[in-house]
Amino acid sequence: MENLKTIEGKIKAILKKDEETRDDDMLLYLKVCNAYLKGAGAMPLAEVMTQYKYLGLPSFESVCRIRRKLQAKHPELAGSSHVRRVRAKGEKDYRNYAKES
Repeated sequence: MENLKTIEGKIKAILKKDEETRDDDMLLYLKVCNAYLKGAGAMPLAEVMTQYKYLGLPSFESVCRIRRKLQAKHPELAGSSHVRRVRAKGEKDYRNYAKES
């Protein structure tokens, strides 16, 4: 739990500082990785994705979930209106997909 609070603090700081990260989870993940490990962005993607635990990086899924929680709790950190509409449509599409047998 404490680790998630630490990750949340880093993500919140990045979302406050860099508005682009509010709209793009991949960019947010890159900035989070660089906050944990200097030069992480210069590493091969395959190494980051397969060695993230060894490197001390949070999982991509944790970053995305925490971003969603922060944006729901702090509307000033929400993405652009266009991205919010796209995400809402994607959520609706996924719910329909999940209901299919």
